[in-house]
Amino acid sequence: MKRIAVAGCFAAVLFALASPAQAMYTAWPFNGRVINQSTASIAAWDGEHDFYAIAGGVTSSNLYDVDHIRAAANSNWCKIGANTVTVSPLGHISGCECWVANAADECAPGQQRSVVAQVASLVFGRERTQLMVAYLERAQALMTG
Repeated sequence: MKRIAVAGCFAAVLFALASPAQAMYTAWPFNGRVINQSTASIAAWDGEHDFYAIAGGVTSSNLYDVDHIRAAANSNWCKIGANTVTVSPLGHISGCECWVANAADECAPGQQRSVVAQVASLVFGRERTQLMVAYLERAQALMTG
């Protein structure tokens, strides 16, 4: 019975992430966070709340969806996805899923991370997940090459 419940929950998460109506937005618990270390406000956008600002010195909760951000120095928008994105004291943004021209734009297919990578990033943290993926890719290359 527990396996059926776990499988049902997993299927519901996959359906929510894969359904066409939700494709542009990352659903909780895969919301990203923004750590704004600068003193300036940054522009933010999400599909439910439109445009708003995240004040300087504020860290957003992943309970509130933030889809894209843009600092004053950038012309493009940072797509957040399930990542924790940091705005440095100088206004530089790091940790984006990708960069897009408009706030509602999606990442190109080659830049999107898989559902498995999103779950692993949520559970283990982004840096640890990237390190493990790098090790696994290298091991696979050694085994096949």
